[in-house]
Amino acid sequence: MTAIKRMLFEFPMMNADESTLNDDDDVEQQQQQLFRNHLLSKADVLRDLGSHALTSLRPGQLIYHTMNRSISFSQSQQLASLARLTHERHFDRRKYDPKTEILIPGGLVLGLTMSASSRDLHEILHEEIVGVSYVNALHPDDVVGAITYVSSVDDVVGDLESLTVRTIGVKNMDIVHGLDGVKLPLELFTGFSGGVGSSSGGGGCGNPKMLLLPKEIERICKEKCPKLSNKVVVQVERKIIRQAMRKEIFLL
Repeated sequence: MTAIKRMLFEFPMMNADESTLNDDDDVEQQQQQLFRNHLLSKADVLRDLGSHALTSLRPGQLIYHTMNRSISFSQSQQLASLARLTHERHFDRRKYDPKTEILIPGGLVLGLTMSASSRDLHEILHEEIVGVSYVNALHPDDVVGAITYVSSVDDVVGDLESLTVRTIGVKNMDIVHGLDGVKLPLELFTGFSGGVGSSSGGGGCGNPKMLLLPKEIERICKEKCPKLSNKVVVQVERKIIRQAMRKEIFLL
C-alpha cells in the first residue's frame, strides 16, 4: 500500500532499523493473505448462504454514491486522541478557525469516503487498499460524498468476484445533482503519476503505477472539470472481494 500525504510537521526517526520495518510489513501482508485465502476456501459455504449484493457491477462503470458523511469537531478530537495524534491543527480552536484551519486527520477522511461508498458496493467481504492520495484539506462539519469507478471485475471462485475500484471523496457537493450533465475526466479514475495505465495497483516512489499526485489531480480538475477544483479530498484505489449478484433484488 502507498499513501501520498504532506506531513504537517516532519520529525526524524533515530536509529530506525529499515530491515525490521520491512519485516513487520511482510508479516502484516502474510496475515492479510491468510484471511483472504481462508475466505476463498469458504466459497461453497458462502454460496449456500446466498448473495447479499444489491447491484451488479461491470468494468468501466461509474457510480455516483448518494450517501454523504460528515464528522464534527468533537468527534474528530476524540478519534484523533484515540490514535494519539497530537498536532495542534487537530485540536486548538482558539488558535485556528474550525471552519477553515482545523484539519480532519487523514485516516478519518479516508474512512468517511469509504463509508459514503459502502452501500453501492455492498457486501464487501475482503478489502485491500492499494494506494491513497490525499488532495485538499477537510474541516469539521464538511460533508463528504464519493464517486467510484470500477476498473475491473474478475470471477475468483464460486460466486465470489474480485473488483478493482478507484474512489474519490468530494467535499461539500451534492454529487448526483451538482455533477448532473457534467463530463468527468477519465484520467481521474484511470490515470497514474507519470502517465496513464491500467488499474493494476499502486506503487512506490518512482513507480509509474503510483496514483496521481495531489497537484496532478488539481490540474486535471481545473483544466477539465472546474466544478471539482479544490473539492477532491482523497483518492483511494482498492481491491475488493464480494459475492457476485446472480439475480435481481426488488426493494420496496
